[in-house]
Amino acid sequence: MAILQTFSEQTISSARASDIKEPDYSVNSRPEICFFLNGIMEEKSLISLYLARDSHSAILSSILAVDPQQKLLIMDYGINETLNQIALKRGYLRCITSHNQIRIEFDCDNLQRVQFEGRHAFSADIPESLKRLQRRNFYRVTTSITNPAVCTIPLLRAADEAPVVYSLLDISCGGMALIDQPDADTLLKAGTTLEHCRIDLPGDGNLFSSIEASIQIAYVGTVILNNGNTCPRIGCEFINLPEKSRLLIQRYITKLEQQARKLETESGF
Repeated sequence: MAILQTFSEQTISSARASDIKEPDYSVNSRPEICFFLNGIMEEKSLISLYLARDSHSAILSSILAVDPQQKLLIMDYGINETLNQIALKRGYLRCITSHNQIRIEFDCDNLQRVQFEGRHAFSADIPESLKRLQRRNFYRVTTSITNPAVCTIPLLRAADEAPVVYSLLDISCGGMALIDQPDADTLLKAGTTLEHCRIDLPGDGNLFSSIEASIQIAYVGTVILNNGNTCPRIGCEFINLPEKSRLLIQRYITKLEQQARKLETESGF
């Protein structure tokens, strides 16, 4: 089931954006494009379907089928019908996902609603080109729901009050996304720089590692979960992250990937 992900206008242009700009190259061969799309489908990777190039609103979806003969791409339908109708009226989607830890971007035209295996789905033309963003250092991985990583942020409240603790939605060596309580007015604001934030990365029942980092809030938006709850989503960028901390995060990401592959093997997928 697709998840609606909506970001507010509280997005900042970071002065460090050029430092993390990723090299890329375009794929224009139809067979090679289909190869990548099939790989994304087999990995069951989520895709962010943006309504426009400069949009902050996206539907989280996945690829259901790739049909080279009909030149069609079939993707999961969104849970928010209003947003679905806006997308169908525009007939265009900007798609962002990952394949083998490489960020993938492509555009889809001629968007339509179809029936696929007894349910609604999006149909679009197979893209004419596909862009691969090569830098692996900032590969983002979704954290565990059952054993979540948490970020403790001091200095948001008075000295005699407990610090604020947020669960992580995802993490990379370049930053992380936090989630607040449903329908909460988050204390975090775009553009704010926070120091001495502690990030606890759990392992198998024990603490995997704990790091301290300075962060800048890149955006504050909302995410609508599968259960219908609307929660603040806070995108953060690490500032001058020490090499030791970066390595700990990379090891944690590797551990999560190993766990995911193990679950896929055990479930037969």
